[in-house]
Order: sequence, then structure tokens, then C-alpha cells
Amino acid sequence: MKTFFPHPLKLPLWLTVTLYSLLVLLLAWGGGKLSRDWALTSLHAQGADRLLSSISQMRLVLSQYNYLPFLVAQNTDVHRLLQPDAKNQATVNRVLEQVNLVAGSTALFVLDREGQPLAYSNWREPLAHPRSPERNARYFAQALAGEQGLELRFNAETGIASLYMSAPIYTDRLAGVAVMRLDMPQLRKQLSIDYPLVVQSKQSELIFGTVPDWPLEPQAPLQLGEGRELQLVSLGQQQWIVQQVQLDDLGWQVAVLTDIRPAITQSRTLVGAILAVGVALALLLLYLRETRHKKRLQQERMRERARSEAQQRDIINTAQVGLIHIDRSGRIELINPMGMQIFGVSVELIRHRPVVEFLEKGFDARPLRAALDALGTDRFQPLTGLEVVGQRADGSAFPMMISIRQMARHPELGYLVTIIDISRRKRLEQALREANESLEQKVVERTRALEEAQAELVQAGKLAALGRMSASVVHELNQPMTAMRTYLAIAERLLEQPEALTRNLKQQEQLLDRMALITGQLKTFAYKKPERIEPVSLHQVMTQVLQMFRGRFDELELRLEYQAPDADLRVAGDNARYEQVMINLIKNACDAMAGQSGEHRLWIGIQDIREQLVVLEVRDNGPGIAPENLPQLFEPFFTTKEVGQGLGLGLAIVSSILRDLGGEIQVVDTEQGACFRVAMPVFRDPNDCKHEEADT
Repeated sequence: MKTFFPHPLKLPLWLTVTLYSLLVLLLAWGGGKLSRDWALTSLHAQGADRLLSSISQMRLVLSQYNYLPFLVAQNTDVHRLLQPDAKNQATVNRVLEQVNLVAGSTALFVLDREGQPLAYSNWREPLAHPRSPERNARYFAQALAGEQGLELRFNAETGIASLYMSAPIYTDRLAGVAVMRLDMPQLRKQLSIDYPLVVQSKQSELIFGTVPDWPLEPQAPLQLGEGRELQLVSLGQQQWIVQQVQLDDLGWQVAVLTDIRPAITQSRTLVGAILAVGVALALLLLYLRETRHKKRLQQERMRERARSEAQQRDIINTAQVGLIHIDRSGRIELINPMGMQIFGVSVELIRHRPVVEFLEKGFDARPLRAALDALGTDRFQPLTGLEVVGQRADGSAFPMMISIRQMARHPELGYLVTIIDISRRKRLEQALREANESLEQKVVERTRALEEAQAELVQAGKLAALGRMSASVVHELNQPMTAMRTYLAIAERLLEQPEALTRNLKQQEQLLDRMALITGQLKTFAYKKPERIEPVSLHQVMTQVLQMFRGRFDELELRLEYQAPDADLRVAGDNARYEQVMINLIKNACDAMAGQSGEHRLWIGIQDIREQLVVLEVRDNGPGIAPENLPQLFEPFFTTKEVGQGLGLGLAIVSSILRDLGGEIQVVDTEQGACFRVAMPVFRDPNDCKHEEADT
């Protein structure tokens, strides 16, 4: 019975690398998180120990001053001072001064029942002792009630917090109050603390601390893996753990800060170590894999070489092309059956003969001879696909393709010559060449016929345009000429009436001006591009053109919205042509709105100023342009007006002028009316351009 073991699952290399990388990253993340939580837990415990130690030190220091008010209250000199008409204030001052120096407190003083200071340890400092009664102080009220007084007070001027301890003074009655004052900076000096510590009151007033810029900005709590939550604050660019507790007897809040950077550093170090180990292990595995793969490839190459040699022998014998093995001197060592069939020879007749003997005598095959001469030297270059003329054993010639290359795997064995009989291909090429020549002749004849047809169509188009132009010009000129004949007939009868004759001649002059305008449009349309480009003030052109249309605007009751361009804006061209452009556009707008009811409005203004072009818009609220007329809008002699109202050259002239000057005109779709967008080139001084090129 055979037992079959399944093959191990082989994963692609990219998938294996991806899974391994994910595993290493997961281990690094998990290890870093555990390390951080453990380190933060240790820091939290360390902070708790510091907090307890700080509180113990503060209580120990404060306990050293609890006895001072009672010590002062038991002094006999102090009792005498509280008697009526006492004269020993100086003596009590010195006693308090000595006790204060020995105890290390900030100040000791005695108050009467009204809170008035009677004696002061700092009597040598006139501004240091109280200058007003302390009857409103909480520590004074506590002492009068027979209790030990305790109060924390802040100096508004210096910002220093001071702790006041008091005790009642009894003689035969409650005669006064003994007070000890301890400034908090003095208390801070007695604490051996080298870590951030903050002590504040219930009202969050800073009593003393070692942290600058208090209060600090709170941060979101940090969750640890075991469910513990750490309170964080921001100090500078770092985060700190804050641990605080409130002292019920003093009413103080004591807070200790612990830097979390050691935990972060430890976590990052562990993550880096895990990643480094992962990378090193990956490199080791890749090295072992490549070593194993290299050995397997070597074995496969050996097997492939054996198979290749067998296949080469089989290919040479069964190849459908002629294969000849030659030595370094160009002599034939071996030829396959197809080669013998091509040349019509046997192995015995062809062996050890030079391969050049099988080329046609007199055929110029310099590349082939150069390759054969370089056999066995470093100058040899493989020869591929060279067409030559071969010669069979019976003396007949045939075209063939020859290639020569060195044995790739065994250069010492010599060279391999490939022979392909291309007689059939040459016959097909000749037939194809003859077919191409016949086709080219037909294409030439067809092209000539198309050119003749195109010329006829162009001529027909010219005749059609000329017909439309002639009809329009004849109609336009016929009316004033007919009118002039009538006026001339009338003038003959008005020779004796000078005033009537003058009016008649004026009307004839107007008719001549109209005829000049018609022929002037034709002349403008036929104008060639101006030879000289000059700077033109667009502001001046618009001012002159709008002045010409004032009467027409009043006649139409037209509302003009005009955005004047800057006075220093210059475009390239000449004034007359830009005036012609604006006149045609504004005239077309007025003509379009003339037959419309309602309010007539015309917008003219700069739409955009680019580096090389100025774009101006002319927009009206007329009937607009029909979509079917847009393709022919700028063609000569195309017009939507009635016969006799125009030649249809206005927009063609505008388009021609702007094209000659390097600009363009476009029709913009609007909801109502027509909008023409005119792009005009900005004038640039050629001298400035030369200076810019020189600077560049």
C-alpha cells in the first residue's frame, strides 16, 4: 500500500514577503505597545513614590514651624507687652528677631485683640511688617476662637504665597495673638526635590512649583493595556504624566510630573530591535533561498545543456533552412540535408571546401567577404540576413539569404552559417512591385481628376460669391443712382431757385457718401495685412467710437453699460482698423435691437487681460443669433438683413482685421441676445524684447 504525502503549499515570493513583513510589523507593534505600557506603569509607580515623598517632606518642614506661635505666646515679655501702658516693645522685637533667626521662619509678630501689630521680628525693615490691623484675617479669627490658626495668603504685588500660623496669647485673659509667617519660596528651598513639582491652592492658585508656564495644557488620557488610565499634560513639545492629591488639612493640591520620553524611547528601541532582527532574519532566509536556487539552476543548466546539444543536432538535421558548420578558416565541416538540397551536392563533395565557392562568380558581396576574412579574430561581427546570389552544383544561380554567427555555447567549435533560398519571395516581390506601379499610376490619374474637379468647384464657388456680391452691390448702388437721376432732373428746374438747388445738391452728396461707404467696405475687405504695427490706446479708440454712436443710442433709448479700459493699456495694430472693428460690432448690435420692443441694453467691457492678449466683450439683449447661422456668420456677403440693408461684410471685415493683427473673434452663447468676444494682441516694444533676450 502506497502512502501519498501532499506537496507543501508554495506561495508566490511577493505574497511570502508581504505576509512576513506583516508578521514582523505586528510583532514590532505588539512588542512596542507592551514595552510602552510596562514602562509607563513603572513611571506611574515612580511618580506615586515621588508624590508621597514630596508630601512627607512638606509635612516634615511645616511641623518644624508649628510650635513657633505657641512659643511666642508663652513668652513673659510678650505677656507684659499686652498689659496696659506697656513699655517693652523694643525688647519683644529683639526677642522675636532672635527666635525668627534660630527657627528659620520668614517673620514673627504679635497682635492685640483688635488685630493691631504690637511687635515684629523684622522691625529693622520698616516696610516688612504689617501696617494695618489684621482683624479680618482668618488666622486671627481662628486664634481669637481659641484655636490654632492657619491661613494661606497671596501677595498681589509680588505674587508670593505665604503661610500664616497663629496661636492665642493668654495672660489672665485672651490678650492677643502670636503669628508666624513662612514664605513658600523659603519652604521650597528646604525640600530636596529634583523633579517637576507643583503645589496650588483649592482655587488653583500657584503656591510654589518647579514647572514653568503653569497651568499646563491637559491632554487626552492615555489608555494602558490593563485598563489603567494615565492623565497627561503638555509641557513644551513633550507629554508628561501628572499625578496629584489634595491635602485635606491644608487644602493644598500637590502634583508631580513624570516625563514619558523614557517609555517612548524604550518602546521605540524595542520596535527597532524587532524590526532589525526581522530584517536580518529575512536577509538570511533570502540568502539561503538564493543559494538553494543557484544550485538548482546549475543542475538545470547542466541538464539543459545536454538536452540543447541533442536538440541542436536534431534541429540541424531536420531544419527547413540550410545549416553549414564552418571552421575559423571558412571551410565547410558539416552541412544538413536541406543545405545539400539547396546547393544540389553531397556531404563528400562539399566537405572542407571554402564556403565562398558557392557564391556566383562576379557577384559583389563585400560585407560577406569582410565577415569571412574576420573569422577567428576579434574583428568578427555577426552577419544577419544578407541577400546574395548563390550558385548550385549544376552552375545555376539563385537568390539566397545568408547569416553567419559564432557558436554561442561553444565558440571553439567555429561558426554556423544559415542559408535560405528566397527565389519564391523574390518572384512575389517582383509581382508586388509591378502591382504597386500599376496602382500608383491609377492613383496619379485619380488625383489629377480630383484636382480638376476641385478647381471646377472652387471656380463655381467664386462665381457664386461674385454673383451674390454683384447682386448686393447692384441693388445697393441702384437706389442712390436712381435717386440721383431724379435729383438731377429736379436740379435742372431749380436753377433759378438757389436755396432749393442747394438742398438738392446736399441730398445728392449724401447719396454719394452712401455709395462711398458701400465701396469702402469692399475696399476694407480686400485690404492686406498692415505692414507696420503701432501701439494703440484702446481707451481712446472706444471713446471715439462711442462718441460717434451717441445719436444712435439716444434714438434707440439704449442703456449703455461700459467698463472703460485702463488709459495706459496698449494693443498692437492701428487706430483705424480697431475703430472699424468696434464700429461694425456696435452697429450690428444697434441694428439687431432696433426692431425689438422693451428696454435696449448694451454691455461693453474688458473680460480678461492675459500676458499676450486683451479680451473685450460686446453683448446686447437683442434677438440673438440662430444656431443654423453660426457656421456662416463670418463669411463674406452673408447677412440676415433684408436686401438693401447691407452687404454682409461687417463681421467678415472684423474677422479679417483681427486675424491679420494676430487676434480673433468668437461668438459666446448667452441666454438672450448676442455676445462677441474680441481678443486683441498686447503691444510689446521690440527693443524691450531684445533686452529680455539679452538678459536671458
